[in-house]
Amino acid sequence: MAQRLAFIGLGRMGAAIARNLLKAGFPLSVYNRTAAKMQPLIDGGATGARSPREAVAGADVVVTSLMDDQSALDVVTDDDGILAGLKRGAIHIGTSTVSPDCATRLSELHATHGSTYIAGPVVGRPDAAAAGQLQTFVAGDAQAIARCERIFAAYAGATFNLGTEPRLANSMKLVVNYVLMSLVELMGQVYAFGERSGIDLQLINMMLASIVAPPALKEYATRVRTRDFEPPGFELIAGLKDVQLILQASTETRVALPYASTVRDKLLAAVAHGMEHKDWSAIYEITRMMAGLK
Repeated sequence: MAQRLAFIGLGRMGAAIARNLLKAGFPLSVYNRTAAKMQPLIDGGATGARSPREAVAGADVVVTSLMDDQSALDVVTDDDGILAGLKRGAIHIGTSTVSPDCATRLSELHATHGSTYIAGPVVGRPDAAAAGQLQTFVAGDAQAIARCERIFAAYAGATFNLGTEPRLANSMKLVVNYVLMSLVELMGQVYAFGERSGIDLQLINMMLASIVAPPALKEYATRVRTRDFEPPGFELIAGLKDVQLILQASTETRVALPYASTVRDKLLAAVAHGMEHKDWSAIYEITRMMAGLK
């Protein structure tokens, strides 16, 4: 018998993951604060719920895709939250980018309840999510992870097991995001320098595309050159949340990550200029302003 799943959080990433779980044949109950976002999945065969508590009733596994630490903790602990309805022995997979400390706290809450938390943050943009080709880092109880292999395979092309401590999966996700945001910032600096120097930006774009071979980085190189930040692959406001998590982790580990401060300041400036819903590579606009470019 197929595992019964619940899915909470139907943003662009969450909805795509949930659709792939439906395609894989899992019985699925869904919940989202904005009820209209549930309808396409209900039309596809999912059952809609009025609360997280109702969504997880009878579920073997619940998957969440939420914005930040607070939303992840709230959906677990609220009176109508996950723990209020989840059966003992069930599993919660958290695909969100949250702090390592939040992953530890969620694991503790589930252990007290008699259920299990697996940290499973994902890497990839909405198009990769729709294609079932995300990457996911997972960490938690080994037996629980083994029980969820078919679930991971429904939405991820690659699963990397980081062991039994959930916080390690979220630390690894911060590593990935730090590399990406640092490269995007570096690209912006290079393009601004090139424009100021009178270099053909297409030549710089060709050079960057040859250096940063993966598709996502090639796309960022082109987005920055053409200043095309819509539709967003990853919203700037979410990037600001992630860089704040990186700076928090930098302080906790006593490891300086200097690009994070630069990126944070530019993201804050971008938000102040109304760019929060553009792609996070729109921080290039702040680099241009600082360089006196229009």
